[in-house]
Amino acid sequence: MSTATIITRWLLSLALILCLPAGALAEAGGRCVRLQLEGTIDLEIKNPQDTRGQAGNATKGCTTQGKFRIELIFPEKGGQASSQKNWVAFDGFDCTGAECRHQVASDAFKPRPFTLTAGMKPAGAFNYDVDFLLTRIPPPSPIKINIACPQGTPAEVSDYGANYRQLMLPFQVNKMSLNCRLNQSLSKHPPAIDMGRFLNADLQWQELTTLVPCKNFQY
Repeated sequence: MSTATIITRWLLSLALILCLPAGALAEAGGRCVRLQLEGTIDLEIKNPQDTRGQAGNATKGCTTQGKFRIELIFPEKGGQASSQKNWVAFDGFDCTGAECRHQVASDAFKPRPFTLTAGMKPAGAFNYDVDFLLTRIPPPSPIKINIACPQGTPAEVSDYGANYRQLMLPFQVNKMSLNCRLNQSLSKHPPAIDMGRFLNADLQWQELTTLVPCKNFQY
């Protein structure tokens, strides 16, 4: 093959690459920022007496614990999340000191998906500022609870999804603002969040921020 032919083919290939849309080039070799959070949510009742008789509170003062996972993918230069994969699940149902025995149905512990509105901007060479807020709670999925008391017949009640909505309250009423550092696994435990008259929420999580190929994380 002559030198002229090789040069001609190389120029044609270069022209084709230059004609590709910017988005196609970015998807072919672009990098994105991947933020992963994995942690727990503990709901603490301020005063159990205040919760008696409240709508959706068939369990009279029991507390709910949950676990969650958040994965957000952002353009490397910043902006809104381009994709995400998040879930929350029951991790415990504590009725310590209650007169009756409470047993939660096994399907209560299945992960439920939720959606966030999230944005990111670089904050230095290896740091990023990330804000997110709950956009969509898990689909309605009432939790069945079997209650057996020393007197009377055992009964199955439903919380009508109240406990899952409560687990999501910290992300719904409170905009979360994080400063994330690239390639460092961080343990975070912010102060308890005041959730109004009845509840405090205690959150803690492991956090990891990495650079990843964008094309591998389009959910």
